[in-house]
Amino acid sequence: MATVEILRPAPYGPSVDLPAPYPESTKFPLSFATLPSSSLEEVIANVRTLSASGEIRSLLNLHGAIYFQDLNLQSADDFSQFAHAFGYVPHEDIGNPVRRTVLAPNVATANEGPNTMPVFPHNEFGLSPHFPDYVFFYCVSAPETGGETPLNNSVILLDFLREKHPEFVAEVEKKGVKYQLFHPSGPRDQTSSAGTTVLQAYGQHVLDSDAVDIARAKIEGEIRRLPTATWEWLNISEANPLGDLRVWQVLPAIQEHPHTGQKVFFNNVVSRFLNALKNETLLPPHLSKEKGEYLPPCFYGDGSLIPREYLDSAVEFINKTRAMVTWKKGDVVLIDNHAVQHAREPWTGNRKLLASLWDEAKA
Repeated sequence: MATVEILRPAPYGPSVDLPAPYPESTKFPLSFATLPSSSLEEVIANVRTLSASGEIRSLLNLHGAIYFQDLNLQSADDFSQFAHAFGYVPHEDIGNPVRRTVLAPNVATANEGPNTMPVFPHNEFGLSPHFPDYVFFYCVSAPETGGETPLNNSVILLDFLREKHPEFVAEVEKKGVKYQLFHPSGPRDQTSSAGTTVLQAYGQHVLDSDAVDIARAKIEGEIRRLPTATWEWLNISEANPLGDLRVWQVLPAIQEHPHTGQKVFFNNVVSRFLNALKNETLLPPHLSKEKGEYLPPCFYGDGSLIPREYLDSAVEFINKTRAMVTWKKGDVVLIDNHAVQHAREPWTGNRKLLASLWDEAKA
């Protein structure tokens, strides 16, 4: 390993040991800490050196995620400077299903859902062909209880499923998987829901003065940037002239890691399964009892149901092998989105995380 001056591996942190195919005692995530009294400028300079040398990429190839402690970051702007130091390219949102509030360059709030609502294991934007390569989370304020960010490795999850349920892996490799994304009509500045309206997801070029047909054409132009998407307009009425929007994505559930060549279980299959269980919509007609909302799980790519036993096994394995990031103010986790899934536990207190999404810099 290259000499680390300001940032150094820390013996403490929220890590577990990864099983094969990783070398014995491979920590997940790897923990780094700063030397006492390090300035933000010194930390940023050290990060630039480590990233430019390929050191950060080598560490991610082995560990999947890095947990940075004792950074002494004080604001969204500090976090933005830290994240920019890695030399990645800001990720452009297309059809973001999660509402975020921008607070600094390429920095926004993390999922703004209520503190009682868990977020289940997923690769970031794994239900879209347009997903980030890297995800940073920064703790502005820590919760009183709970609020951990569970991390699980997508490589070992696929290996487990291939061994225990080879018929499932063969089926999903052949058919892919199918997701529904629903965006209600509404203003682009709505904050009452953690989800996003049509205009928030796809309406960045829509003007308030646009006629409905012009607005729809602009929205559909954005959707067409996602080559696996199909869509339909719903609930069009005099009171709802634009209409609600349902988008379907059919995607592979298994991908090859662009740096390591490892096969990974890259998707939002488990997340959609657990959401459907919570809402009691796992089976047809997939309508919630409370509001009659269509909240289906993820399907096989041909629209058929994935048998529950496979997903129960995946959840059990994730819970046995995950690492739990317990947040402290100012800490940051960097996630290789190809290799690692993340989630969120409910909490009490004033937990606040910021997120920053990035793509690989092109050579």
